[in-house]
Parts: sequence; structure tokens; C-alpha cells
Amino acid sequence: MSTHFRIAGPDVVHEEFGGDLVILNIASGQYFGLNAEGAALWTALAGGQRIDNIAADEDTRATVTSFAQRLTELALITASDDAPAHTDKAITLTQVPQIEVYDDLADLIVADPIHDVDAEGGWPKMPDSA
Repeated sequence: MSTHFRIAGPDVVHEEFGGDLVILNIASGQYFGLNAEGAALWTALAGGQRIDNIAADEDTRATVTSFAQRLTELALITASDDAPAHTDKAITLTQVPQIEVYDDLADLIVADPIHDVDAEGGWPKMPDSA
């Protein structure tokens, strides 16, 4: 696959914790846990690397393609025409990449005013006074 990918938007943020990656979609309130292989693929795909170039072999290519499709379905990455500035690097997987989906805190995350940022006024975006 010659498509480049990028993070789906500013509402998708991520952080690594001890080799595992947590991704948060602020708009939906869902958060996702990725194992080490999933984290490596996330970094490569979200960084714009093409599946054909990061997959070391045909089996890996099928796994990476399936993983990229799942990330796209979850609105975490999207196809992009922008090519990355760096060169693609092959990844060898030792385990199956996993993504766990959590939505138990979705209502709280979506309603949390810490995420209400006004581009001009900054954070927090205070409600208009009447």
C-alpha cells in the first residue's frame, strides 16, 4: 500500500507508558491501549510511513494493513497525501499488534472542560457571561 497516513486530527493525542501506548480521542471520549508492537506500528503509520515500506515481509504486510484499517475505522489515523521528511524503515513484528478500546469514561472525557480550548482566548474557554 503506497498510502501515507497521519493522526486523524488535534483531538487524537497519545502518550507512551513503559513500552505501551495510550491514545485518547478527546472528541469521542474513547481511549485505546496498544501493546509494544501496536505502539511501534502507530509511530510508523502516524508518522507517515507507507505500509509497503515498513512491512518486512508478506505476512507482516497483511498484519500492518489490517492494523492500519482498524486505526482508520476508530478515527485515529487518516490517509494523507503528505510524504514524511524521513525515510521509511522496515519493522519486524515478534508479537501480534493489539489495540484495546475503552469507552467507560467517554461521558466524563467529553464533558471535561479542560479540553475546551479557545484558539484565541486559550484555556480554559470560559462560558459567556449573561
